[in-house]
Amino acid sequence: MNDIQSQIVSRGEEILKRMESQSKASIFSKDFWYGSIMEWSMKNEKFKTNMFRFVDVLPSINSGDEVARHLKEYFSEDGGTLPPVFNVGLGLGSLAPGLMAGAIKKNVMGMAKMFITGESPDEALPVLKKARKNKMTFTVDILGEATLSEKEAQDYSNKYMELISWLAKDAEKWDEVPQIDRDHEGALPKVNVSVKMTALYSQIKDAAWDESKKILKDRLRPVFRLGMEKGVFVNLDMEQYSVKHLTLEVFTELINEPEFKNYKFFGIVIQAYLRDSFEDVKSLTEFAQKRGTPFWVRLVKGAYWDYETIEAEQRGWPVPVYTNKAESDANYELCAKYLLENIKSIRPAFASHNVRTLAACMLYAEKLNIPKEALEFQMLYGMAEPIKKTIVDMGYRMREYAPVGELIPGMAYLVRRLLENTSNESWLRGKFADNKSMAELLKDPAQGLTPTSPVIPKKPGKFYNEPLLDFAVKADREKMQKALADAKASLPVNVNIVINNKELQSGKVFDRVNPSQSDQIVGKIQMATTEQAEQAMQAAQTAYKTWKNVPCEQRAALVDKLADIMTRDRFKLIATQVLEVGKPWAEADGDIGEAIDFCRYYARHMRELQKPLRVGGLPGELSHYIYKSRGVTAVIAPWNFPLAILAGMVTAAAVAGNTVVMKPAEQSTVVAWGLMKMIQEAGFPQGVINFLPGYGEEVGEYIVNHKYTTTIAFTGSKAVGLHIMNRAAVVQPGQQHVKRCIIEMGGKNAVIIDNDADLDEAVDGVIYSAFGFSGQKCSAASRVIVLDEVYDRFVDRLVETAKSIEIHPAENPKAYMGPVVDKEAYDRILGTIAEAEKNHKLLFKGSVPGGGFFAPPTIFGDVPGDAKLAQAEIFGPVVAVIRAKNLDQALEIANSTEYALTGGMFSRSPANIARVKEELEVGNLYVNRGITGAMVDRHPFGGFKMSGVGSKTGGPDYLKQYMEPACVTENTLRRGFAPAEE
Repeated sequence: MNDIQSQIVSRGEEILKRMESQSKASIFSKDFWYGSIMEWSMKNEKFKTNMFRFVDVLPSINSGDEVARHLKEYFSEDGGTLPPVFNVGLGLGSLAPGLMAGAIKKNVMGMAKMFITGESPDEALPVLKKARKNKMTFTVDILGEATLSEKEAQDYSNKYMELISWLAKDAEKWDEVPQIDRDHEGALPKVNVSVKMTALYSQIKDAAWDESKKILKDRLRPVFRLGMEKGVFVNLDMEQYSVKHLTLEVFTELINEPEFKNYKFFGIVIQAYLRDSFEDVKSLTEFAQKRGTPFWVRLVKGAYWDYETIEAEQRGWPVPVYTNKAESDANYELCAKYLLENIKSIRPAFASHNVRTLAACMLYAEKLNIPKEALEFQMLYGMAEPIKKTIVDMGYRMREYAPVGELIPGMAYLVRRLLENTSNESWLRGKFADNKSMAELLKDPAQGLTPTSPVIPKKPGKFYNEPLLDFAVKADREKMQKALADAKASLPVNVNIVINNKELQSGKVFDRVNPSQSDQIVGKIQMATTEQAEQAMQAAQTAYKTWKNVPCEQRAALVDKLADIMTRDRFKLIATQVLEVGKPWAEADGDIGEAIDFCRYYARHMRELQKPLRVGGLPGELSHYIYKSRGVTAVIAPWNFPLAILAGMVTAAAVAGNTVVMKPAEQSTVVAWGLMKMIQEAGFPQGVINFLPGYGEEVGEYIVNHKYTTTIAFTGSKAVGLHIMNRAAVVQPGQQHVKRCIIEMGGKNAVIIDNDADLDEAVDGVIYSAFGFSGQKCSAASRVIVLDEVYDRFVDRLVETAKSIEIHPAENPKAYMGPVVDKEAYDRILGTIAEAEKNHKLLFKGSVPGGGFFAPPTIFGDVPGDAKLAQAEIFGPVVAVIRAKNLDQALEIANSTEYALTGGMFSRSPANIARVKEELEVGNLYVNRGITGAMVDRHPFGGFKMSGVGSKTGGPDYLKQYMEPACVTENTLRRGFAPAEE
């Protein structure tokens, strides 16, 4: 051990010994109910999960009976009794859950109050003053619900301004405590406030980076100005990684403005568990040197580890945090050392409960001859009391991070603290609960460290979805803007018919306009005639004779190559959708990602299906179950997922050995033309896939009726889907097979909001499910069934959130919603709204821009479950909110339509969730998340009743629909002898 390391260990030992003289009580003390809960949580992972979920839901439950019901649902063990830990400190013995409910709720609320200084600044003030008497100062953080609307953002802004003014006024009467109110250069502000950037603006969009940044600076400027005027320290908190880069840019640009440039009591947070945090520390130091006036960096470990790792894995992105705690600890010391070396330019505050970390910071400072008064340590209110008192006794400045806020939003904060305290790698747990040795607790984290990779290794045999773009990455935003400029420069696109890989024209031209800008022609489409439809059918029939014999591996390789071309041309493909069908950036990107996934998933699955499956297994007989192609497939696609659905149906048919005649929707033919060009580039032989743009009632009808058509894959309306099935049942002269229909139709999808739902999640999920892509998804939420107890609160937040969403032309990166697809849709949707206004309570109708087909987001309230508005598919941004007295009625309403496509529920009741899983009639059920955005393999998609026939896209049965199963049986017994079984 080198000299500095041995000194750090010695200092750590000194701190630990001093702590021994403090009170032995800690948050892990088994004398307290909380300590017992912690002990159980550390021993039993299932109990821990259920406990934290119970804590999360508890403040939103109003009656004792409901508390008792949730207790039973989360914790009842054999015979319905609760774990004995719930009796600790209650003096109740083993009473029934109903009698325990009030006491347990009181204890959980008490647990929250251990970490929250008060529900209001008034309540918190005596706590803060008491801490000052003990030579501990504070930074106040306002806890609250997620900011979903601009009204909520304004409320937060008002709270911050009131807090700064109120605390500053009260602080005028406070006596100075030199240890906490002065540093080596003089007086420090007595009042220190932490601000969350995302609380001040509800419509942050990575794609609209500069615009979001401008608005955030406009919102923060009055807060920073008031802080400066009142002599208050203002910190900008760091939140989840997705807003880290934006937070740093907003902070550095704002404090570099002339008005703020000379004020040194601004601060920013750096999270040392982030892999790029050391680079951020260096960048901030360089910025501080140029600014000339120091500012502060609060160095923390980071509080969102579980979220960040799960989010990255779900999205297929690199993991932004270190996945080994020792790496975070080692990086913290590296960052701390760098900040201390540059203390003249940038002032550090070290936030940690880890004695090894604290000792290292002290020693690094001493080696640099930095006075003790220059150092500041920070810890969370309610935690690590013996460490805090020791640091104070050693003469250092100690600041508590002191949350203020109501208990419902406070529970999310409490759960983070509980996770932190019960983590296997928590230093506090190691010291106070696991009784680790001094050597273990003070070990150099860099010793014997093996660095981890941000890239999650892929497991063999597992399908991985194509990651979506991250528009927080500047290069991706720039590529998108360039792709849009290039696409607009090439308008209008001339689209031809393609049969046998030869381009043809018909002379019938359809002008496809940009729905965001109806005077701009996006494509000039050659609309095929029935004669050309016949040519396409003949070409497909001829090509089938050879294509069906092409080895599966070769067919799959062509489909994989098509996916590679899509990946290469991703930005161009997104731009085409933005202009032709009015999809906002992220929606269009999702469609491209899904198209790539369909290609790769079906190619992969076909390789598996082509292997003969041994059936039976008796000696002397060899039986194999195999799949064979069917023939010519007619693909008739919709415009709302113009590449994904079309590519999925086409590649599924082709990889299975069928040939294809594809007829895209008129509104998305330019996108389909792009697909055809990529198919040709991939190298599919002529006649295997033929491109037939045209009108559905002409060429669509023709290919449905044709004698060569063996399979019809259709996605669209119920009326057309049923018509196709009707026509497919008619046997044409010369037809030698029964036509198979794979038909996806509409939905009238409902989301149920339970009494105990997390309204932050529920409102956000419903808004996106209802208004994403202007409600033009068969999976969109058009009914929201809300239980009576929570109806008013939910509706108030839903309406305010809807008022806040941005409606713009789709190419504008700010657009949450763009236009609807064409004038016909626009007129139909506006007619539906006008009719509904006569019969139902209008809660909200948005204002929209002109120049395109912009339909307003619209919400109706107290709609009867059997009303036309609650029964008929609208396919636009119109939502019916329906009141239900209980879950029985909610399910009855939800199941009352003719459709069964998607549905959802927001609830924190395990029993209610289990019931909805069983009883809600939908093909895709989503619990505690939005009901759109199905992903290949993860959420195979499709419904029943009047929502369609056939199996689910992107699932294990889908490809089989394009093939015929056959069983081949061979007698292997010859002259009484059979070969040995394999």
